Amino acid sequence: MGLNSDLLTLKSDKIILQKVSLNDVGFLLELLNDPDFITNIGDRGVRTEAQTQAYLENGVLKQPDYLGLWVIRALDDGRSMGVISVLKREFLENIDLGYALLKSARGRGIARQAAFLMLSYLTGQKGVRIVDAIVNPNNQASINLLSKLNFTKIGDISTPEHERLKLYRYLNN
Repeated sequence: MGLNSDLLTLKSDKIILQKVSLNDVGFLLELLNDPDFITNIGDRGVRTEAQTQAYLENGVLKQPDYLGLWVIRALDDGRSMGVISVLKREFLENIDLGYALLKSARGRGIARQAAFLMLSYLTGQKGVRIVDAIVNPNNQASINLLSKLNFTKIGDISTPEHERLKLYRYLNN
C-alpha cells in the first residue's frame, strides 16, 4: 500500500482511493441517484450537479484528515467506480466504514479490495483499533462482505431517523 499524503491517496495493485473533490461532482451525482444506493444507503436528495456541489461543500469536504468520502478509482485508467466512506456518526461510538459502487463495478471484488485497503490504512497508519459498519438488514451482499473482512455482528441499532440497521464491528488486535 502506498500513500501520497499531499493528495490523500491510497494505492494498491488494482485501485486507487482518493479523497473526494469538486472534480468528482458528475460521478457522485450518478452514484447518489443509483436506485440501489437510495434503497440500501439512503436518498440524499441530490438531483443536480449544483446540489451535488453543495452537498460536498457543506459537509463532505469539511471532514478532517482521513474522515469523509474516498473515491474508488481503477488504477489502469482512473475511472471512478464507487466510494469508501469513513465517518464519525453521532449515534456510533466508533468511526463508521461504508462503501457504495456503481452497478458496473459490482460483483468484481472491488468493494472488498477498497475496504481492505482502507482498513489497512486506518489500523496501520492511523492507529485506529475499532471500526464500525452499519448495514441495511436486507443488504445481504454488504453483510457477506463485512463477514469476509472479519467484522463481527454486534446487534441492531436505530439511527436518529428511526431506521433499524445492523451494527458490525472490526477489532484490530
